[in-house]
Amino acid sequence: MADGSAGAGLTGVLFSSPWSWFEQEQGTIRYDYLDWVAEAACSNTGLKVAFILDMVRAPAWVFAKWPDARAADSHGREYQLLSLFHEEARKLAMQVVGEVTKHLVDTHRDCVVAVQPVFNNEYEARYTQEHDCYQDYSAPALTAFRSWLRARRPRVEDVNSRWGSSFGSWEELKPPVLEAGSYQGVDMSPKYWDFMRWREAAGAEVFNAACAAVQAAGALCFHHVPEFFTVLDAVYGTSMIKHIAASPHTDFLIVDSGLRTPYGTVMNPTKLRMFVGAVVSYGKPVHFEAAVRPDVSSSMAAYELLGSAARNALLAGARGLGVTGWLGRLAPDAQLAAALQPPPLECPGGARGGELVGVFIHMESCMAWHGLQWHSARKDPLHDFVQDLADTLSTRCDTDVVVHVELERFAADLLGSSSSGSGAGAGSSSSRSGGRRFDRIIFVEPLVLTAKELDTYALVKAAVASLPPTRAAVLRLPANNTAGVQLQVHEEL
Repeated sequence: MADGSAGAGLTGVLFSSPWSWFEQEQGTIRYDYLDWVAEAACSNTGLKVAFILDMVRAPAWVFAKWPDARAADSHGREYQLLSLFHEEARKLAMQVVGEVTKHLVDTHRDCVVAVQPVFNNEYEARYTQEHDCYQDYSAPALTAFRSWLRARRPRVEDVNSRWGSSFGSWEELKPPVLEAGSYQGVDMSPKYWDFMRWREAAGAEVFNAACAAVQAAGALCFHHVPEFFTVLDAVYGTSMIKHIAASPHTDFLIVDSGLRTPYGTVMNPTKLRMFVGAVVSYGKPVHFEAAVRPDVSSSMAAYELLGSAARNALLAGARGLGVTGWLGRLAPDAQLAAALQPPPLECPGGARGGELVGVFIHMESCMAWHGLQWHSARKDPLHDFVQDLADTLSTRCDTDVVVHVELERFAADLLGSSSSGSGAGAGSSSSRSGGRRFDRIIFVEPLVLTAKELDTYALVKAAVASLPPTRAAVLRLPANNTAGVQLQVHEEL
């Protein structure tokens, strides 16, 4: 491994360790096994080591102690996965994260440098991979949602009025059922959006608290972010990235992609300019991780795809590149290094100066779809829309793109930090724009906003409207509806 890693130009390695593996008996953490894993890299290579502590895969004794700590889906099926809403089990998991991180950092100083605490793979993705039911509906989860609602609307009658429901008590109140692809088109109902906003806030709170525990133990904390701008964004809970990327407890982020479209075809890597760029705009170091798929026709095709993906990720602002799923498929050698370190792009038009394009695509509006649109002519109209936009923006090799997914942050970058009333501040301005006025603006109309965003929306729309057509374009998200979708504004809970 030592010779291979050096030949491939690799600088770090990432290991994943499930809780069920390293603490099979309560109170007995298998530090010897964890140390063996770390030492395989620390003693034999010059690689830095990061660990994923997979806490969602809890050991059997956790469920024996707390039978209601299992996650469940909307059909009542229980899984051997930890519900992040179970308070006692979650607190214990946080404690274990801190203890294991401290041991790894203290024992392998200057080698083990970072830890990712995982309470699910891209939030609820594991449930989706099972039965297309991508939200935890365990008793603790339902209690947490009802408590969140009740803190904002003390009377269940007020919730009924908002949702058009007829629940007789808080105990009767049930959230919407989320099943990938069962709802076609966009869902604009307040019930759906209230549930999604709780889900987003609750999940981010857990992940940020876990990262705080990692930092307190002396390690850097990071998170993986799935590829987004698809109708699967709601499935993966992608909107949590707003809170996670902005958190002081997140040191860096890894954006991963299988480089496949929802249609099963190879993705044009130009789309990386959009979703990697959107994460970069939060100002944290971002790395790109490509998954090497077994269905690639040849190793040469895999290297070519990796090279194109690496180039586009670097153009989007990624600071580092990595691969997963490569064992047995690609060798860690100079050919892999060449794919991950593409030469600088030769740009014939570079002499005339580049252009900076500011793009706004509202993340929450991308959550309006419940999943793949099986009854539509296009299974994923959102992916198609963003891919087309990415291809268009990649036509000129001297085009640089800054992507924002939050209206307030886009306003701060477009108008200056003083124009935003949310406290986004100068720190929220894209580090890549350097305060420079955008040469062009692409504003994608949102589908849904909260009432507090209206003033900012009006300011941004006025600014965009004041620009000549050559410098501004207003686009609309596809909505599987020939009549289109009008902007819907929801009152704050």
